[in-house]
Amino acid sequence: MDREAFRRFYQARGLDEKGLDQAIPAIEGLEGYLNEKHRSFQDVDAAIVKKYIALLVETRQNTPSTMLALSRYFSMLGRHEIYIYFTSILGGLGVIGNIRKRLAAIEGREMETKVFTGLSDPPLGTPIEEMPAFTEQLMNRLEKNIPLDRCRRILVWNNHGLPEAAMLEEKRRYQAAESLDAYLKERHERRVAELQRYCDENKVWFEQTITQRVVNFVQSNQEILSAVRDGRQMFLTKIPYAPDQYLTETDPIIKRYYACHCSFARAAILGDEHRISPDWCYCSAGYAKFPYEVILGRELEIELLETPLKGDNRCRFVITLPS
Repeated sequence: MDREAFRRFYQARGLDEKGLDQAIPAIEGLEGYLNEKHRSFQDVDAAIVKKYIALLVETRQNTPSTMLALSRYFSMLGRHEIYIYFTSILGGLGVIGNIRKRLAAIEGREMETKVFTGLSDPPLGTPIEEMPAFTEQLMNRLEKNIPLDRCRRILVWNNHGLPEAAMLEEKRRYQAAESLDAYLKERHERRVAELQRYCDENKVWFEQTITQRVVNFVQSNQEILSAVRDGRQMFLTKIPYAPDQYLTETDPIIKRYYACHCSFARAAILGDEHRISPDWCYCSAGYAKFPYEVILGRELEIELLETPLKGDNRCRFVITLPS
């Protein structure tokens, strides 16, 4: 393990160095495992990392701090494919717990107990191939016990726990803009420029590998990473989870798989074993509308238009703006 390089990585990103001291044992744990396999961080592949994660799950050492430390170390090493795998694991952290809280708030504790009794949350580190079994059961129970409109109301929330403070700069920019349309245009231009920097520097942007093809694709559609208003309707399209692969893929099923972000559902697209209700994607709708709720200072209505879970090639939503 290169401790000094990892320390510089933390310093360059303004991360708390107390966290670094806690991260080092996690890195050393994986290093010891790799040594036993006669491998190193330089030549390890994703398959071995997945086996190590399975060992962490089995021994109950699969803590969020451990997973985050490992993801950061692979980010430092430039091992993008392994870093992105860790982000797919960490991306769903807290989602199910927040859905449970939302369910209890809307339908009561008794209904929450009824829906979740005997349904165990997938432990952190569960392979995404195994996640759809849980999600299918959860949606079946929700839709069996609760009317569809209220199921959607439960799911269409900030279940990812995005902090409102992270959106305040966008709110400031919106308030300084001449109009909502002007803000949306400026927001899109800004995000395209950000993607261009990540492309030029060969860095991973959130969970995405950014190529020039991806930058051009996003630049061609203002709905992606921003929105387009038409009267009281505002249309949003999510950037694909694996955008470069998505843009070159010709198999329609694989293309939908590359489009989907959700670690709880995306593996279901590849087979017929699990059928997840497309209404699960109202959770993604909640994620999509939350920044605009902060910017506009009110709760907004959103409708799911397209999703790979029902055979579409993209995730697309429409927000109804207040009159």
